[in-house]
Amino acid sequence: MVRAADDWMRAMQALDEEVQARVGVPASLAPGRARAQSLLSIARELVGGREAGWQQAFVEATTTVLHSLLEHFPGNLYWDLDFLLAALLDESDTPDDLLVRAAAVARLQELFGCRSAIAFRYLHDFTYGFDWARWTARKPAERAGSGPFSTTFLAHVERRGREIAEAIEAGDARFPRLRPGEFRNPFPFSRTPEHEAHLLTDLAGRDLIPVYGWCTTARPRFDLPFAELREERARALGLPPGPGQGG
Repeated sequence: MVRAADDWMRAMQALDEEVQARVGVPASLAPGRARAQSLLSIARELVGGREAGWQQAFVEATTTVLHSLLEHFPGNLYWDLDFLLAALLDESDTPDDLLVRAAAVARLQELFGCRSAIAFRYLHDFTYGFDWARWTARKPAERAGSGPFSTTFLAHVERRGREIAEAIEAGDARFPRLRPGEFRNPFPFSRTPEHEAHLLTDLAGRDLIPVYGWCTTARPRFDLPFAELREERARALGLPPGPGQGG
């Protein structure tokens, strides 16, 4: 529990130190910036002027999201949590609501992460909005009002994840079982750490990222065919083909 007036800042600093100890310097996808913003600096911006109840809830929500990320996506390359945390806060009417939303994100990380049958390697498609942009573009009139970390979209992702997990369990050929230590890759291009970093930094430099996860005031976009452009850039960069497993 966060009690004294400055304890929330010390708690955020401790989370930054934990990230440093677990993954080294947390990288950012932001063009021109190598290191992700510290969680302490994000907290100061978002809740520095709020009442203690919000500050405490923000610490607890960040802890929930971060610990789940570290456990289920330890190989994540980019650690920009600015917009994710800002959006969860903005969507919340009360401190308790913020905790509920953070728990929903943590469930998704567990459902899709490396310890699950789905076993994705990275959270990038979620944090940088590729999944959301594709979903929104299918029915823009109906979905444009639901942001990348809205209750509506989080519920959709959870339903989809459970459908995939059930299909894997049932032996559906579209979603093959993976060997221990193997990661699922539904894309037609390789997503080894080297290739993932090469492609994402190229996309960021060309302004082809749907959600600027490194910016608390980002404006999510679905105005471009981001999935198709991503595949085009993968081919242009000469990335080798991936296994194309379902996901």
